[in-house]
Amino acid sequence: MDSLTQIVLGAAVGELVLGKKVGNRAILWGAVAGTIPDLDVYAGFFFDDLTKNEMHRAFSHSLFFCLVAAPLFSWLVIKKEKLFLTGFIAVVLGLFVLGGAGLKGWAIVSGIFIVLMIPVWRMKPIAPRSERSDWTKMMFWTLFTHPLLDAHTSWGTQLLWPLPWKYSWNNIFVADPLYTFPFLFCMIAVMFFHRESTWRRTMNFAGLVISSVYMVFTLMMKWYTFGTFTDSLRSQGIAFNDISTRPTVLNCILWTANVDVGDAYLMSYYSVLDTSPIRWVRVPKQKELIAPYEHYEEIDRLYHLTAGEYAITQKGDTLVYNDLRFGMFGEPEEGGEFVFAYKLIEEGGELRVEEIPPPRPEGEEAAEQFKALWERLKGV
Repeated sequence: MDSLTQIVLGAAVGELVLGKKVGNRAILWGAVAGTIPDLDVYAGFFFDDLTKNEMHRAFSHSLFFCLVAAPLFSWLVIKKEKLFLTGFIAVVLGLFVLGGAGLKGWAIVSGIFIVLMIPVWRMKPIAPRSERSDWTKMMFWTLFTHPLLDAHTSWGTQLLWPLPWKYSWNNIFVADPLYTFPFLFCMIAVMFFHRESTWRRTMNFAGLVISSVYMVFTLMMKWYTFGTFTDSLRSQGIAFNDISTRPTVLNCILWTANVDVGDAYLMSYYSVLDTSPIRWVRVPKQKELIAPYEHYEEIDRLYHLTAGEYAITQKGDTLVYNDLRFGMFGEPEEGGEFVFAYKLIEEGGELRVEEIPPPRPEGEEAAEQFKALWERLKGV
């Protein structure tokens, strides 16, 4: 999920486990621990496109990492809290610097760092109401709930690393305001009550329950829309090998499906508010186009990364490996552009894989896209 959601979840879990003993310190460190697994994005600055995407939601999102990191982080909080928090802030701000912030960006990031260091280095020692075992337990659960939440999205989470399987239940989009904002409001309220206040525990419990109920609702929507998609296929006499479904951007009302029919995929949108029959768009797999490259290990790695949901297209002299899990920009259509795609470039007996950067609409273009999404969500 997005960073804000993981911060809120980590803060809530930290409060649940240790808030009564250490108050807002549990919220602070829960939020930090809830962010740490996503620092695997640093791989993008040091590895090629394929490797960085393989590393995302792998080791840092595993049960193994949580078990190893929890006692280490708890020791750092107890023994070197200010240094640990300073390092964490520096690492997070470093993402903006490495991302090409420029001279002006460097100045802004440096200013933010200095401002944040003032309250950090004025922090009082942790009150002696908690033991290291309490912090270890808190760190484990705030770390582990991060990949558990991510597993509900479409990317895939390697919970059992080093085993290769990635789990993706595909029932919630990577950012969903109806999951995050009620949760966030409850967590903000929590911070204004004393650590032993009944209201504090009630508000935190409310945030966890509301978000969990919404998650169950998305699972119900997945079950319902899956049935609708399969009923449509059967009513149209379409035989299929497999089908995967997932929600579209920022909601759980409008869903999309990828249907394997052998030599092609069928793709479509369906809103639970639709009254018209589902219209399927055919996307040829065109596997024959990559037959000359199948001896390269990169092809196997791409297949594993995309969970086997891919189609090949040709743009001029360049072959493009399209990851179908994240669909197209907008409603599926013939010849549409996919959100995630990779160029295959053969050079000197090697195959280079380059991710095609997705366009980032701004201003009126972004507004038009959200308007189109809203109109489609309301049903046809």
